[in-house]
Amino acid sequence: MENLQPLIADGTAIELIVRLALGALACVLAIVSWTRTRTLDWFFVIAAILASYAGTLYRALKAFGLFPKGDLLVYGASLGIILSDNFPILLLAFACFFYVRNRK
Repeated sequence: MENLQPLIADGTAIELIVRLALGALACVLAIVSWTRTRTLDWFFVIAAILASYAGTLYRALKAFGLFPKGDLLVYGASLGIILSDNFPILLLAFACFFYVRNRK
């Protein structure tokens, strides 16, 4: 419990819990939407929501110490954080691309 003291002191734990709760709601709604849409642009939007939640879950598990400290580093930054932060943005870019291409 003493390992969690810095998280509680600066509010990081509360931020992660709120983000996990709202992300879970977004994921449930995304999965429900997935059954009702068949276009490629919406598929990428839904995948971005799910990837964003996976990234939040990764950050939470890392903050609570469930992953070892030895990360793969790319120019001093954690590869896991780089991927979890940027993969949803890449999926949203694909969604925009397919939306523009299909709406001509």
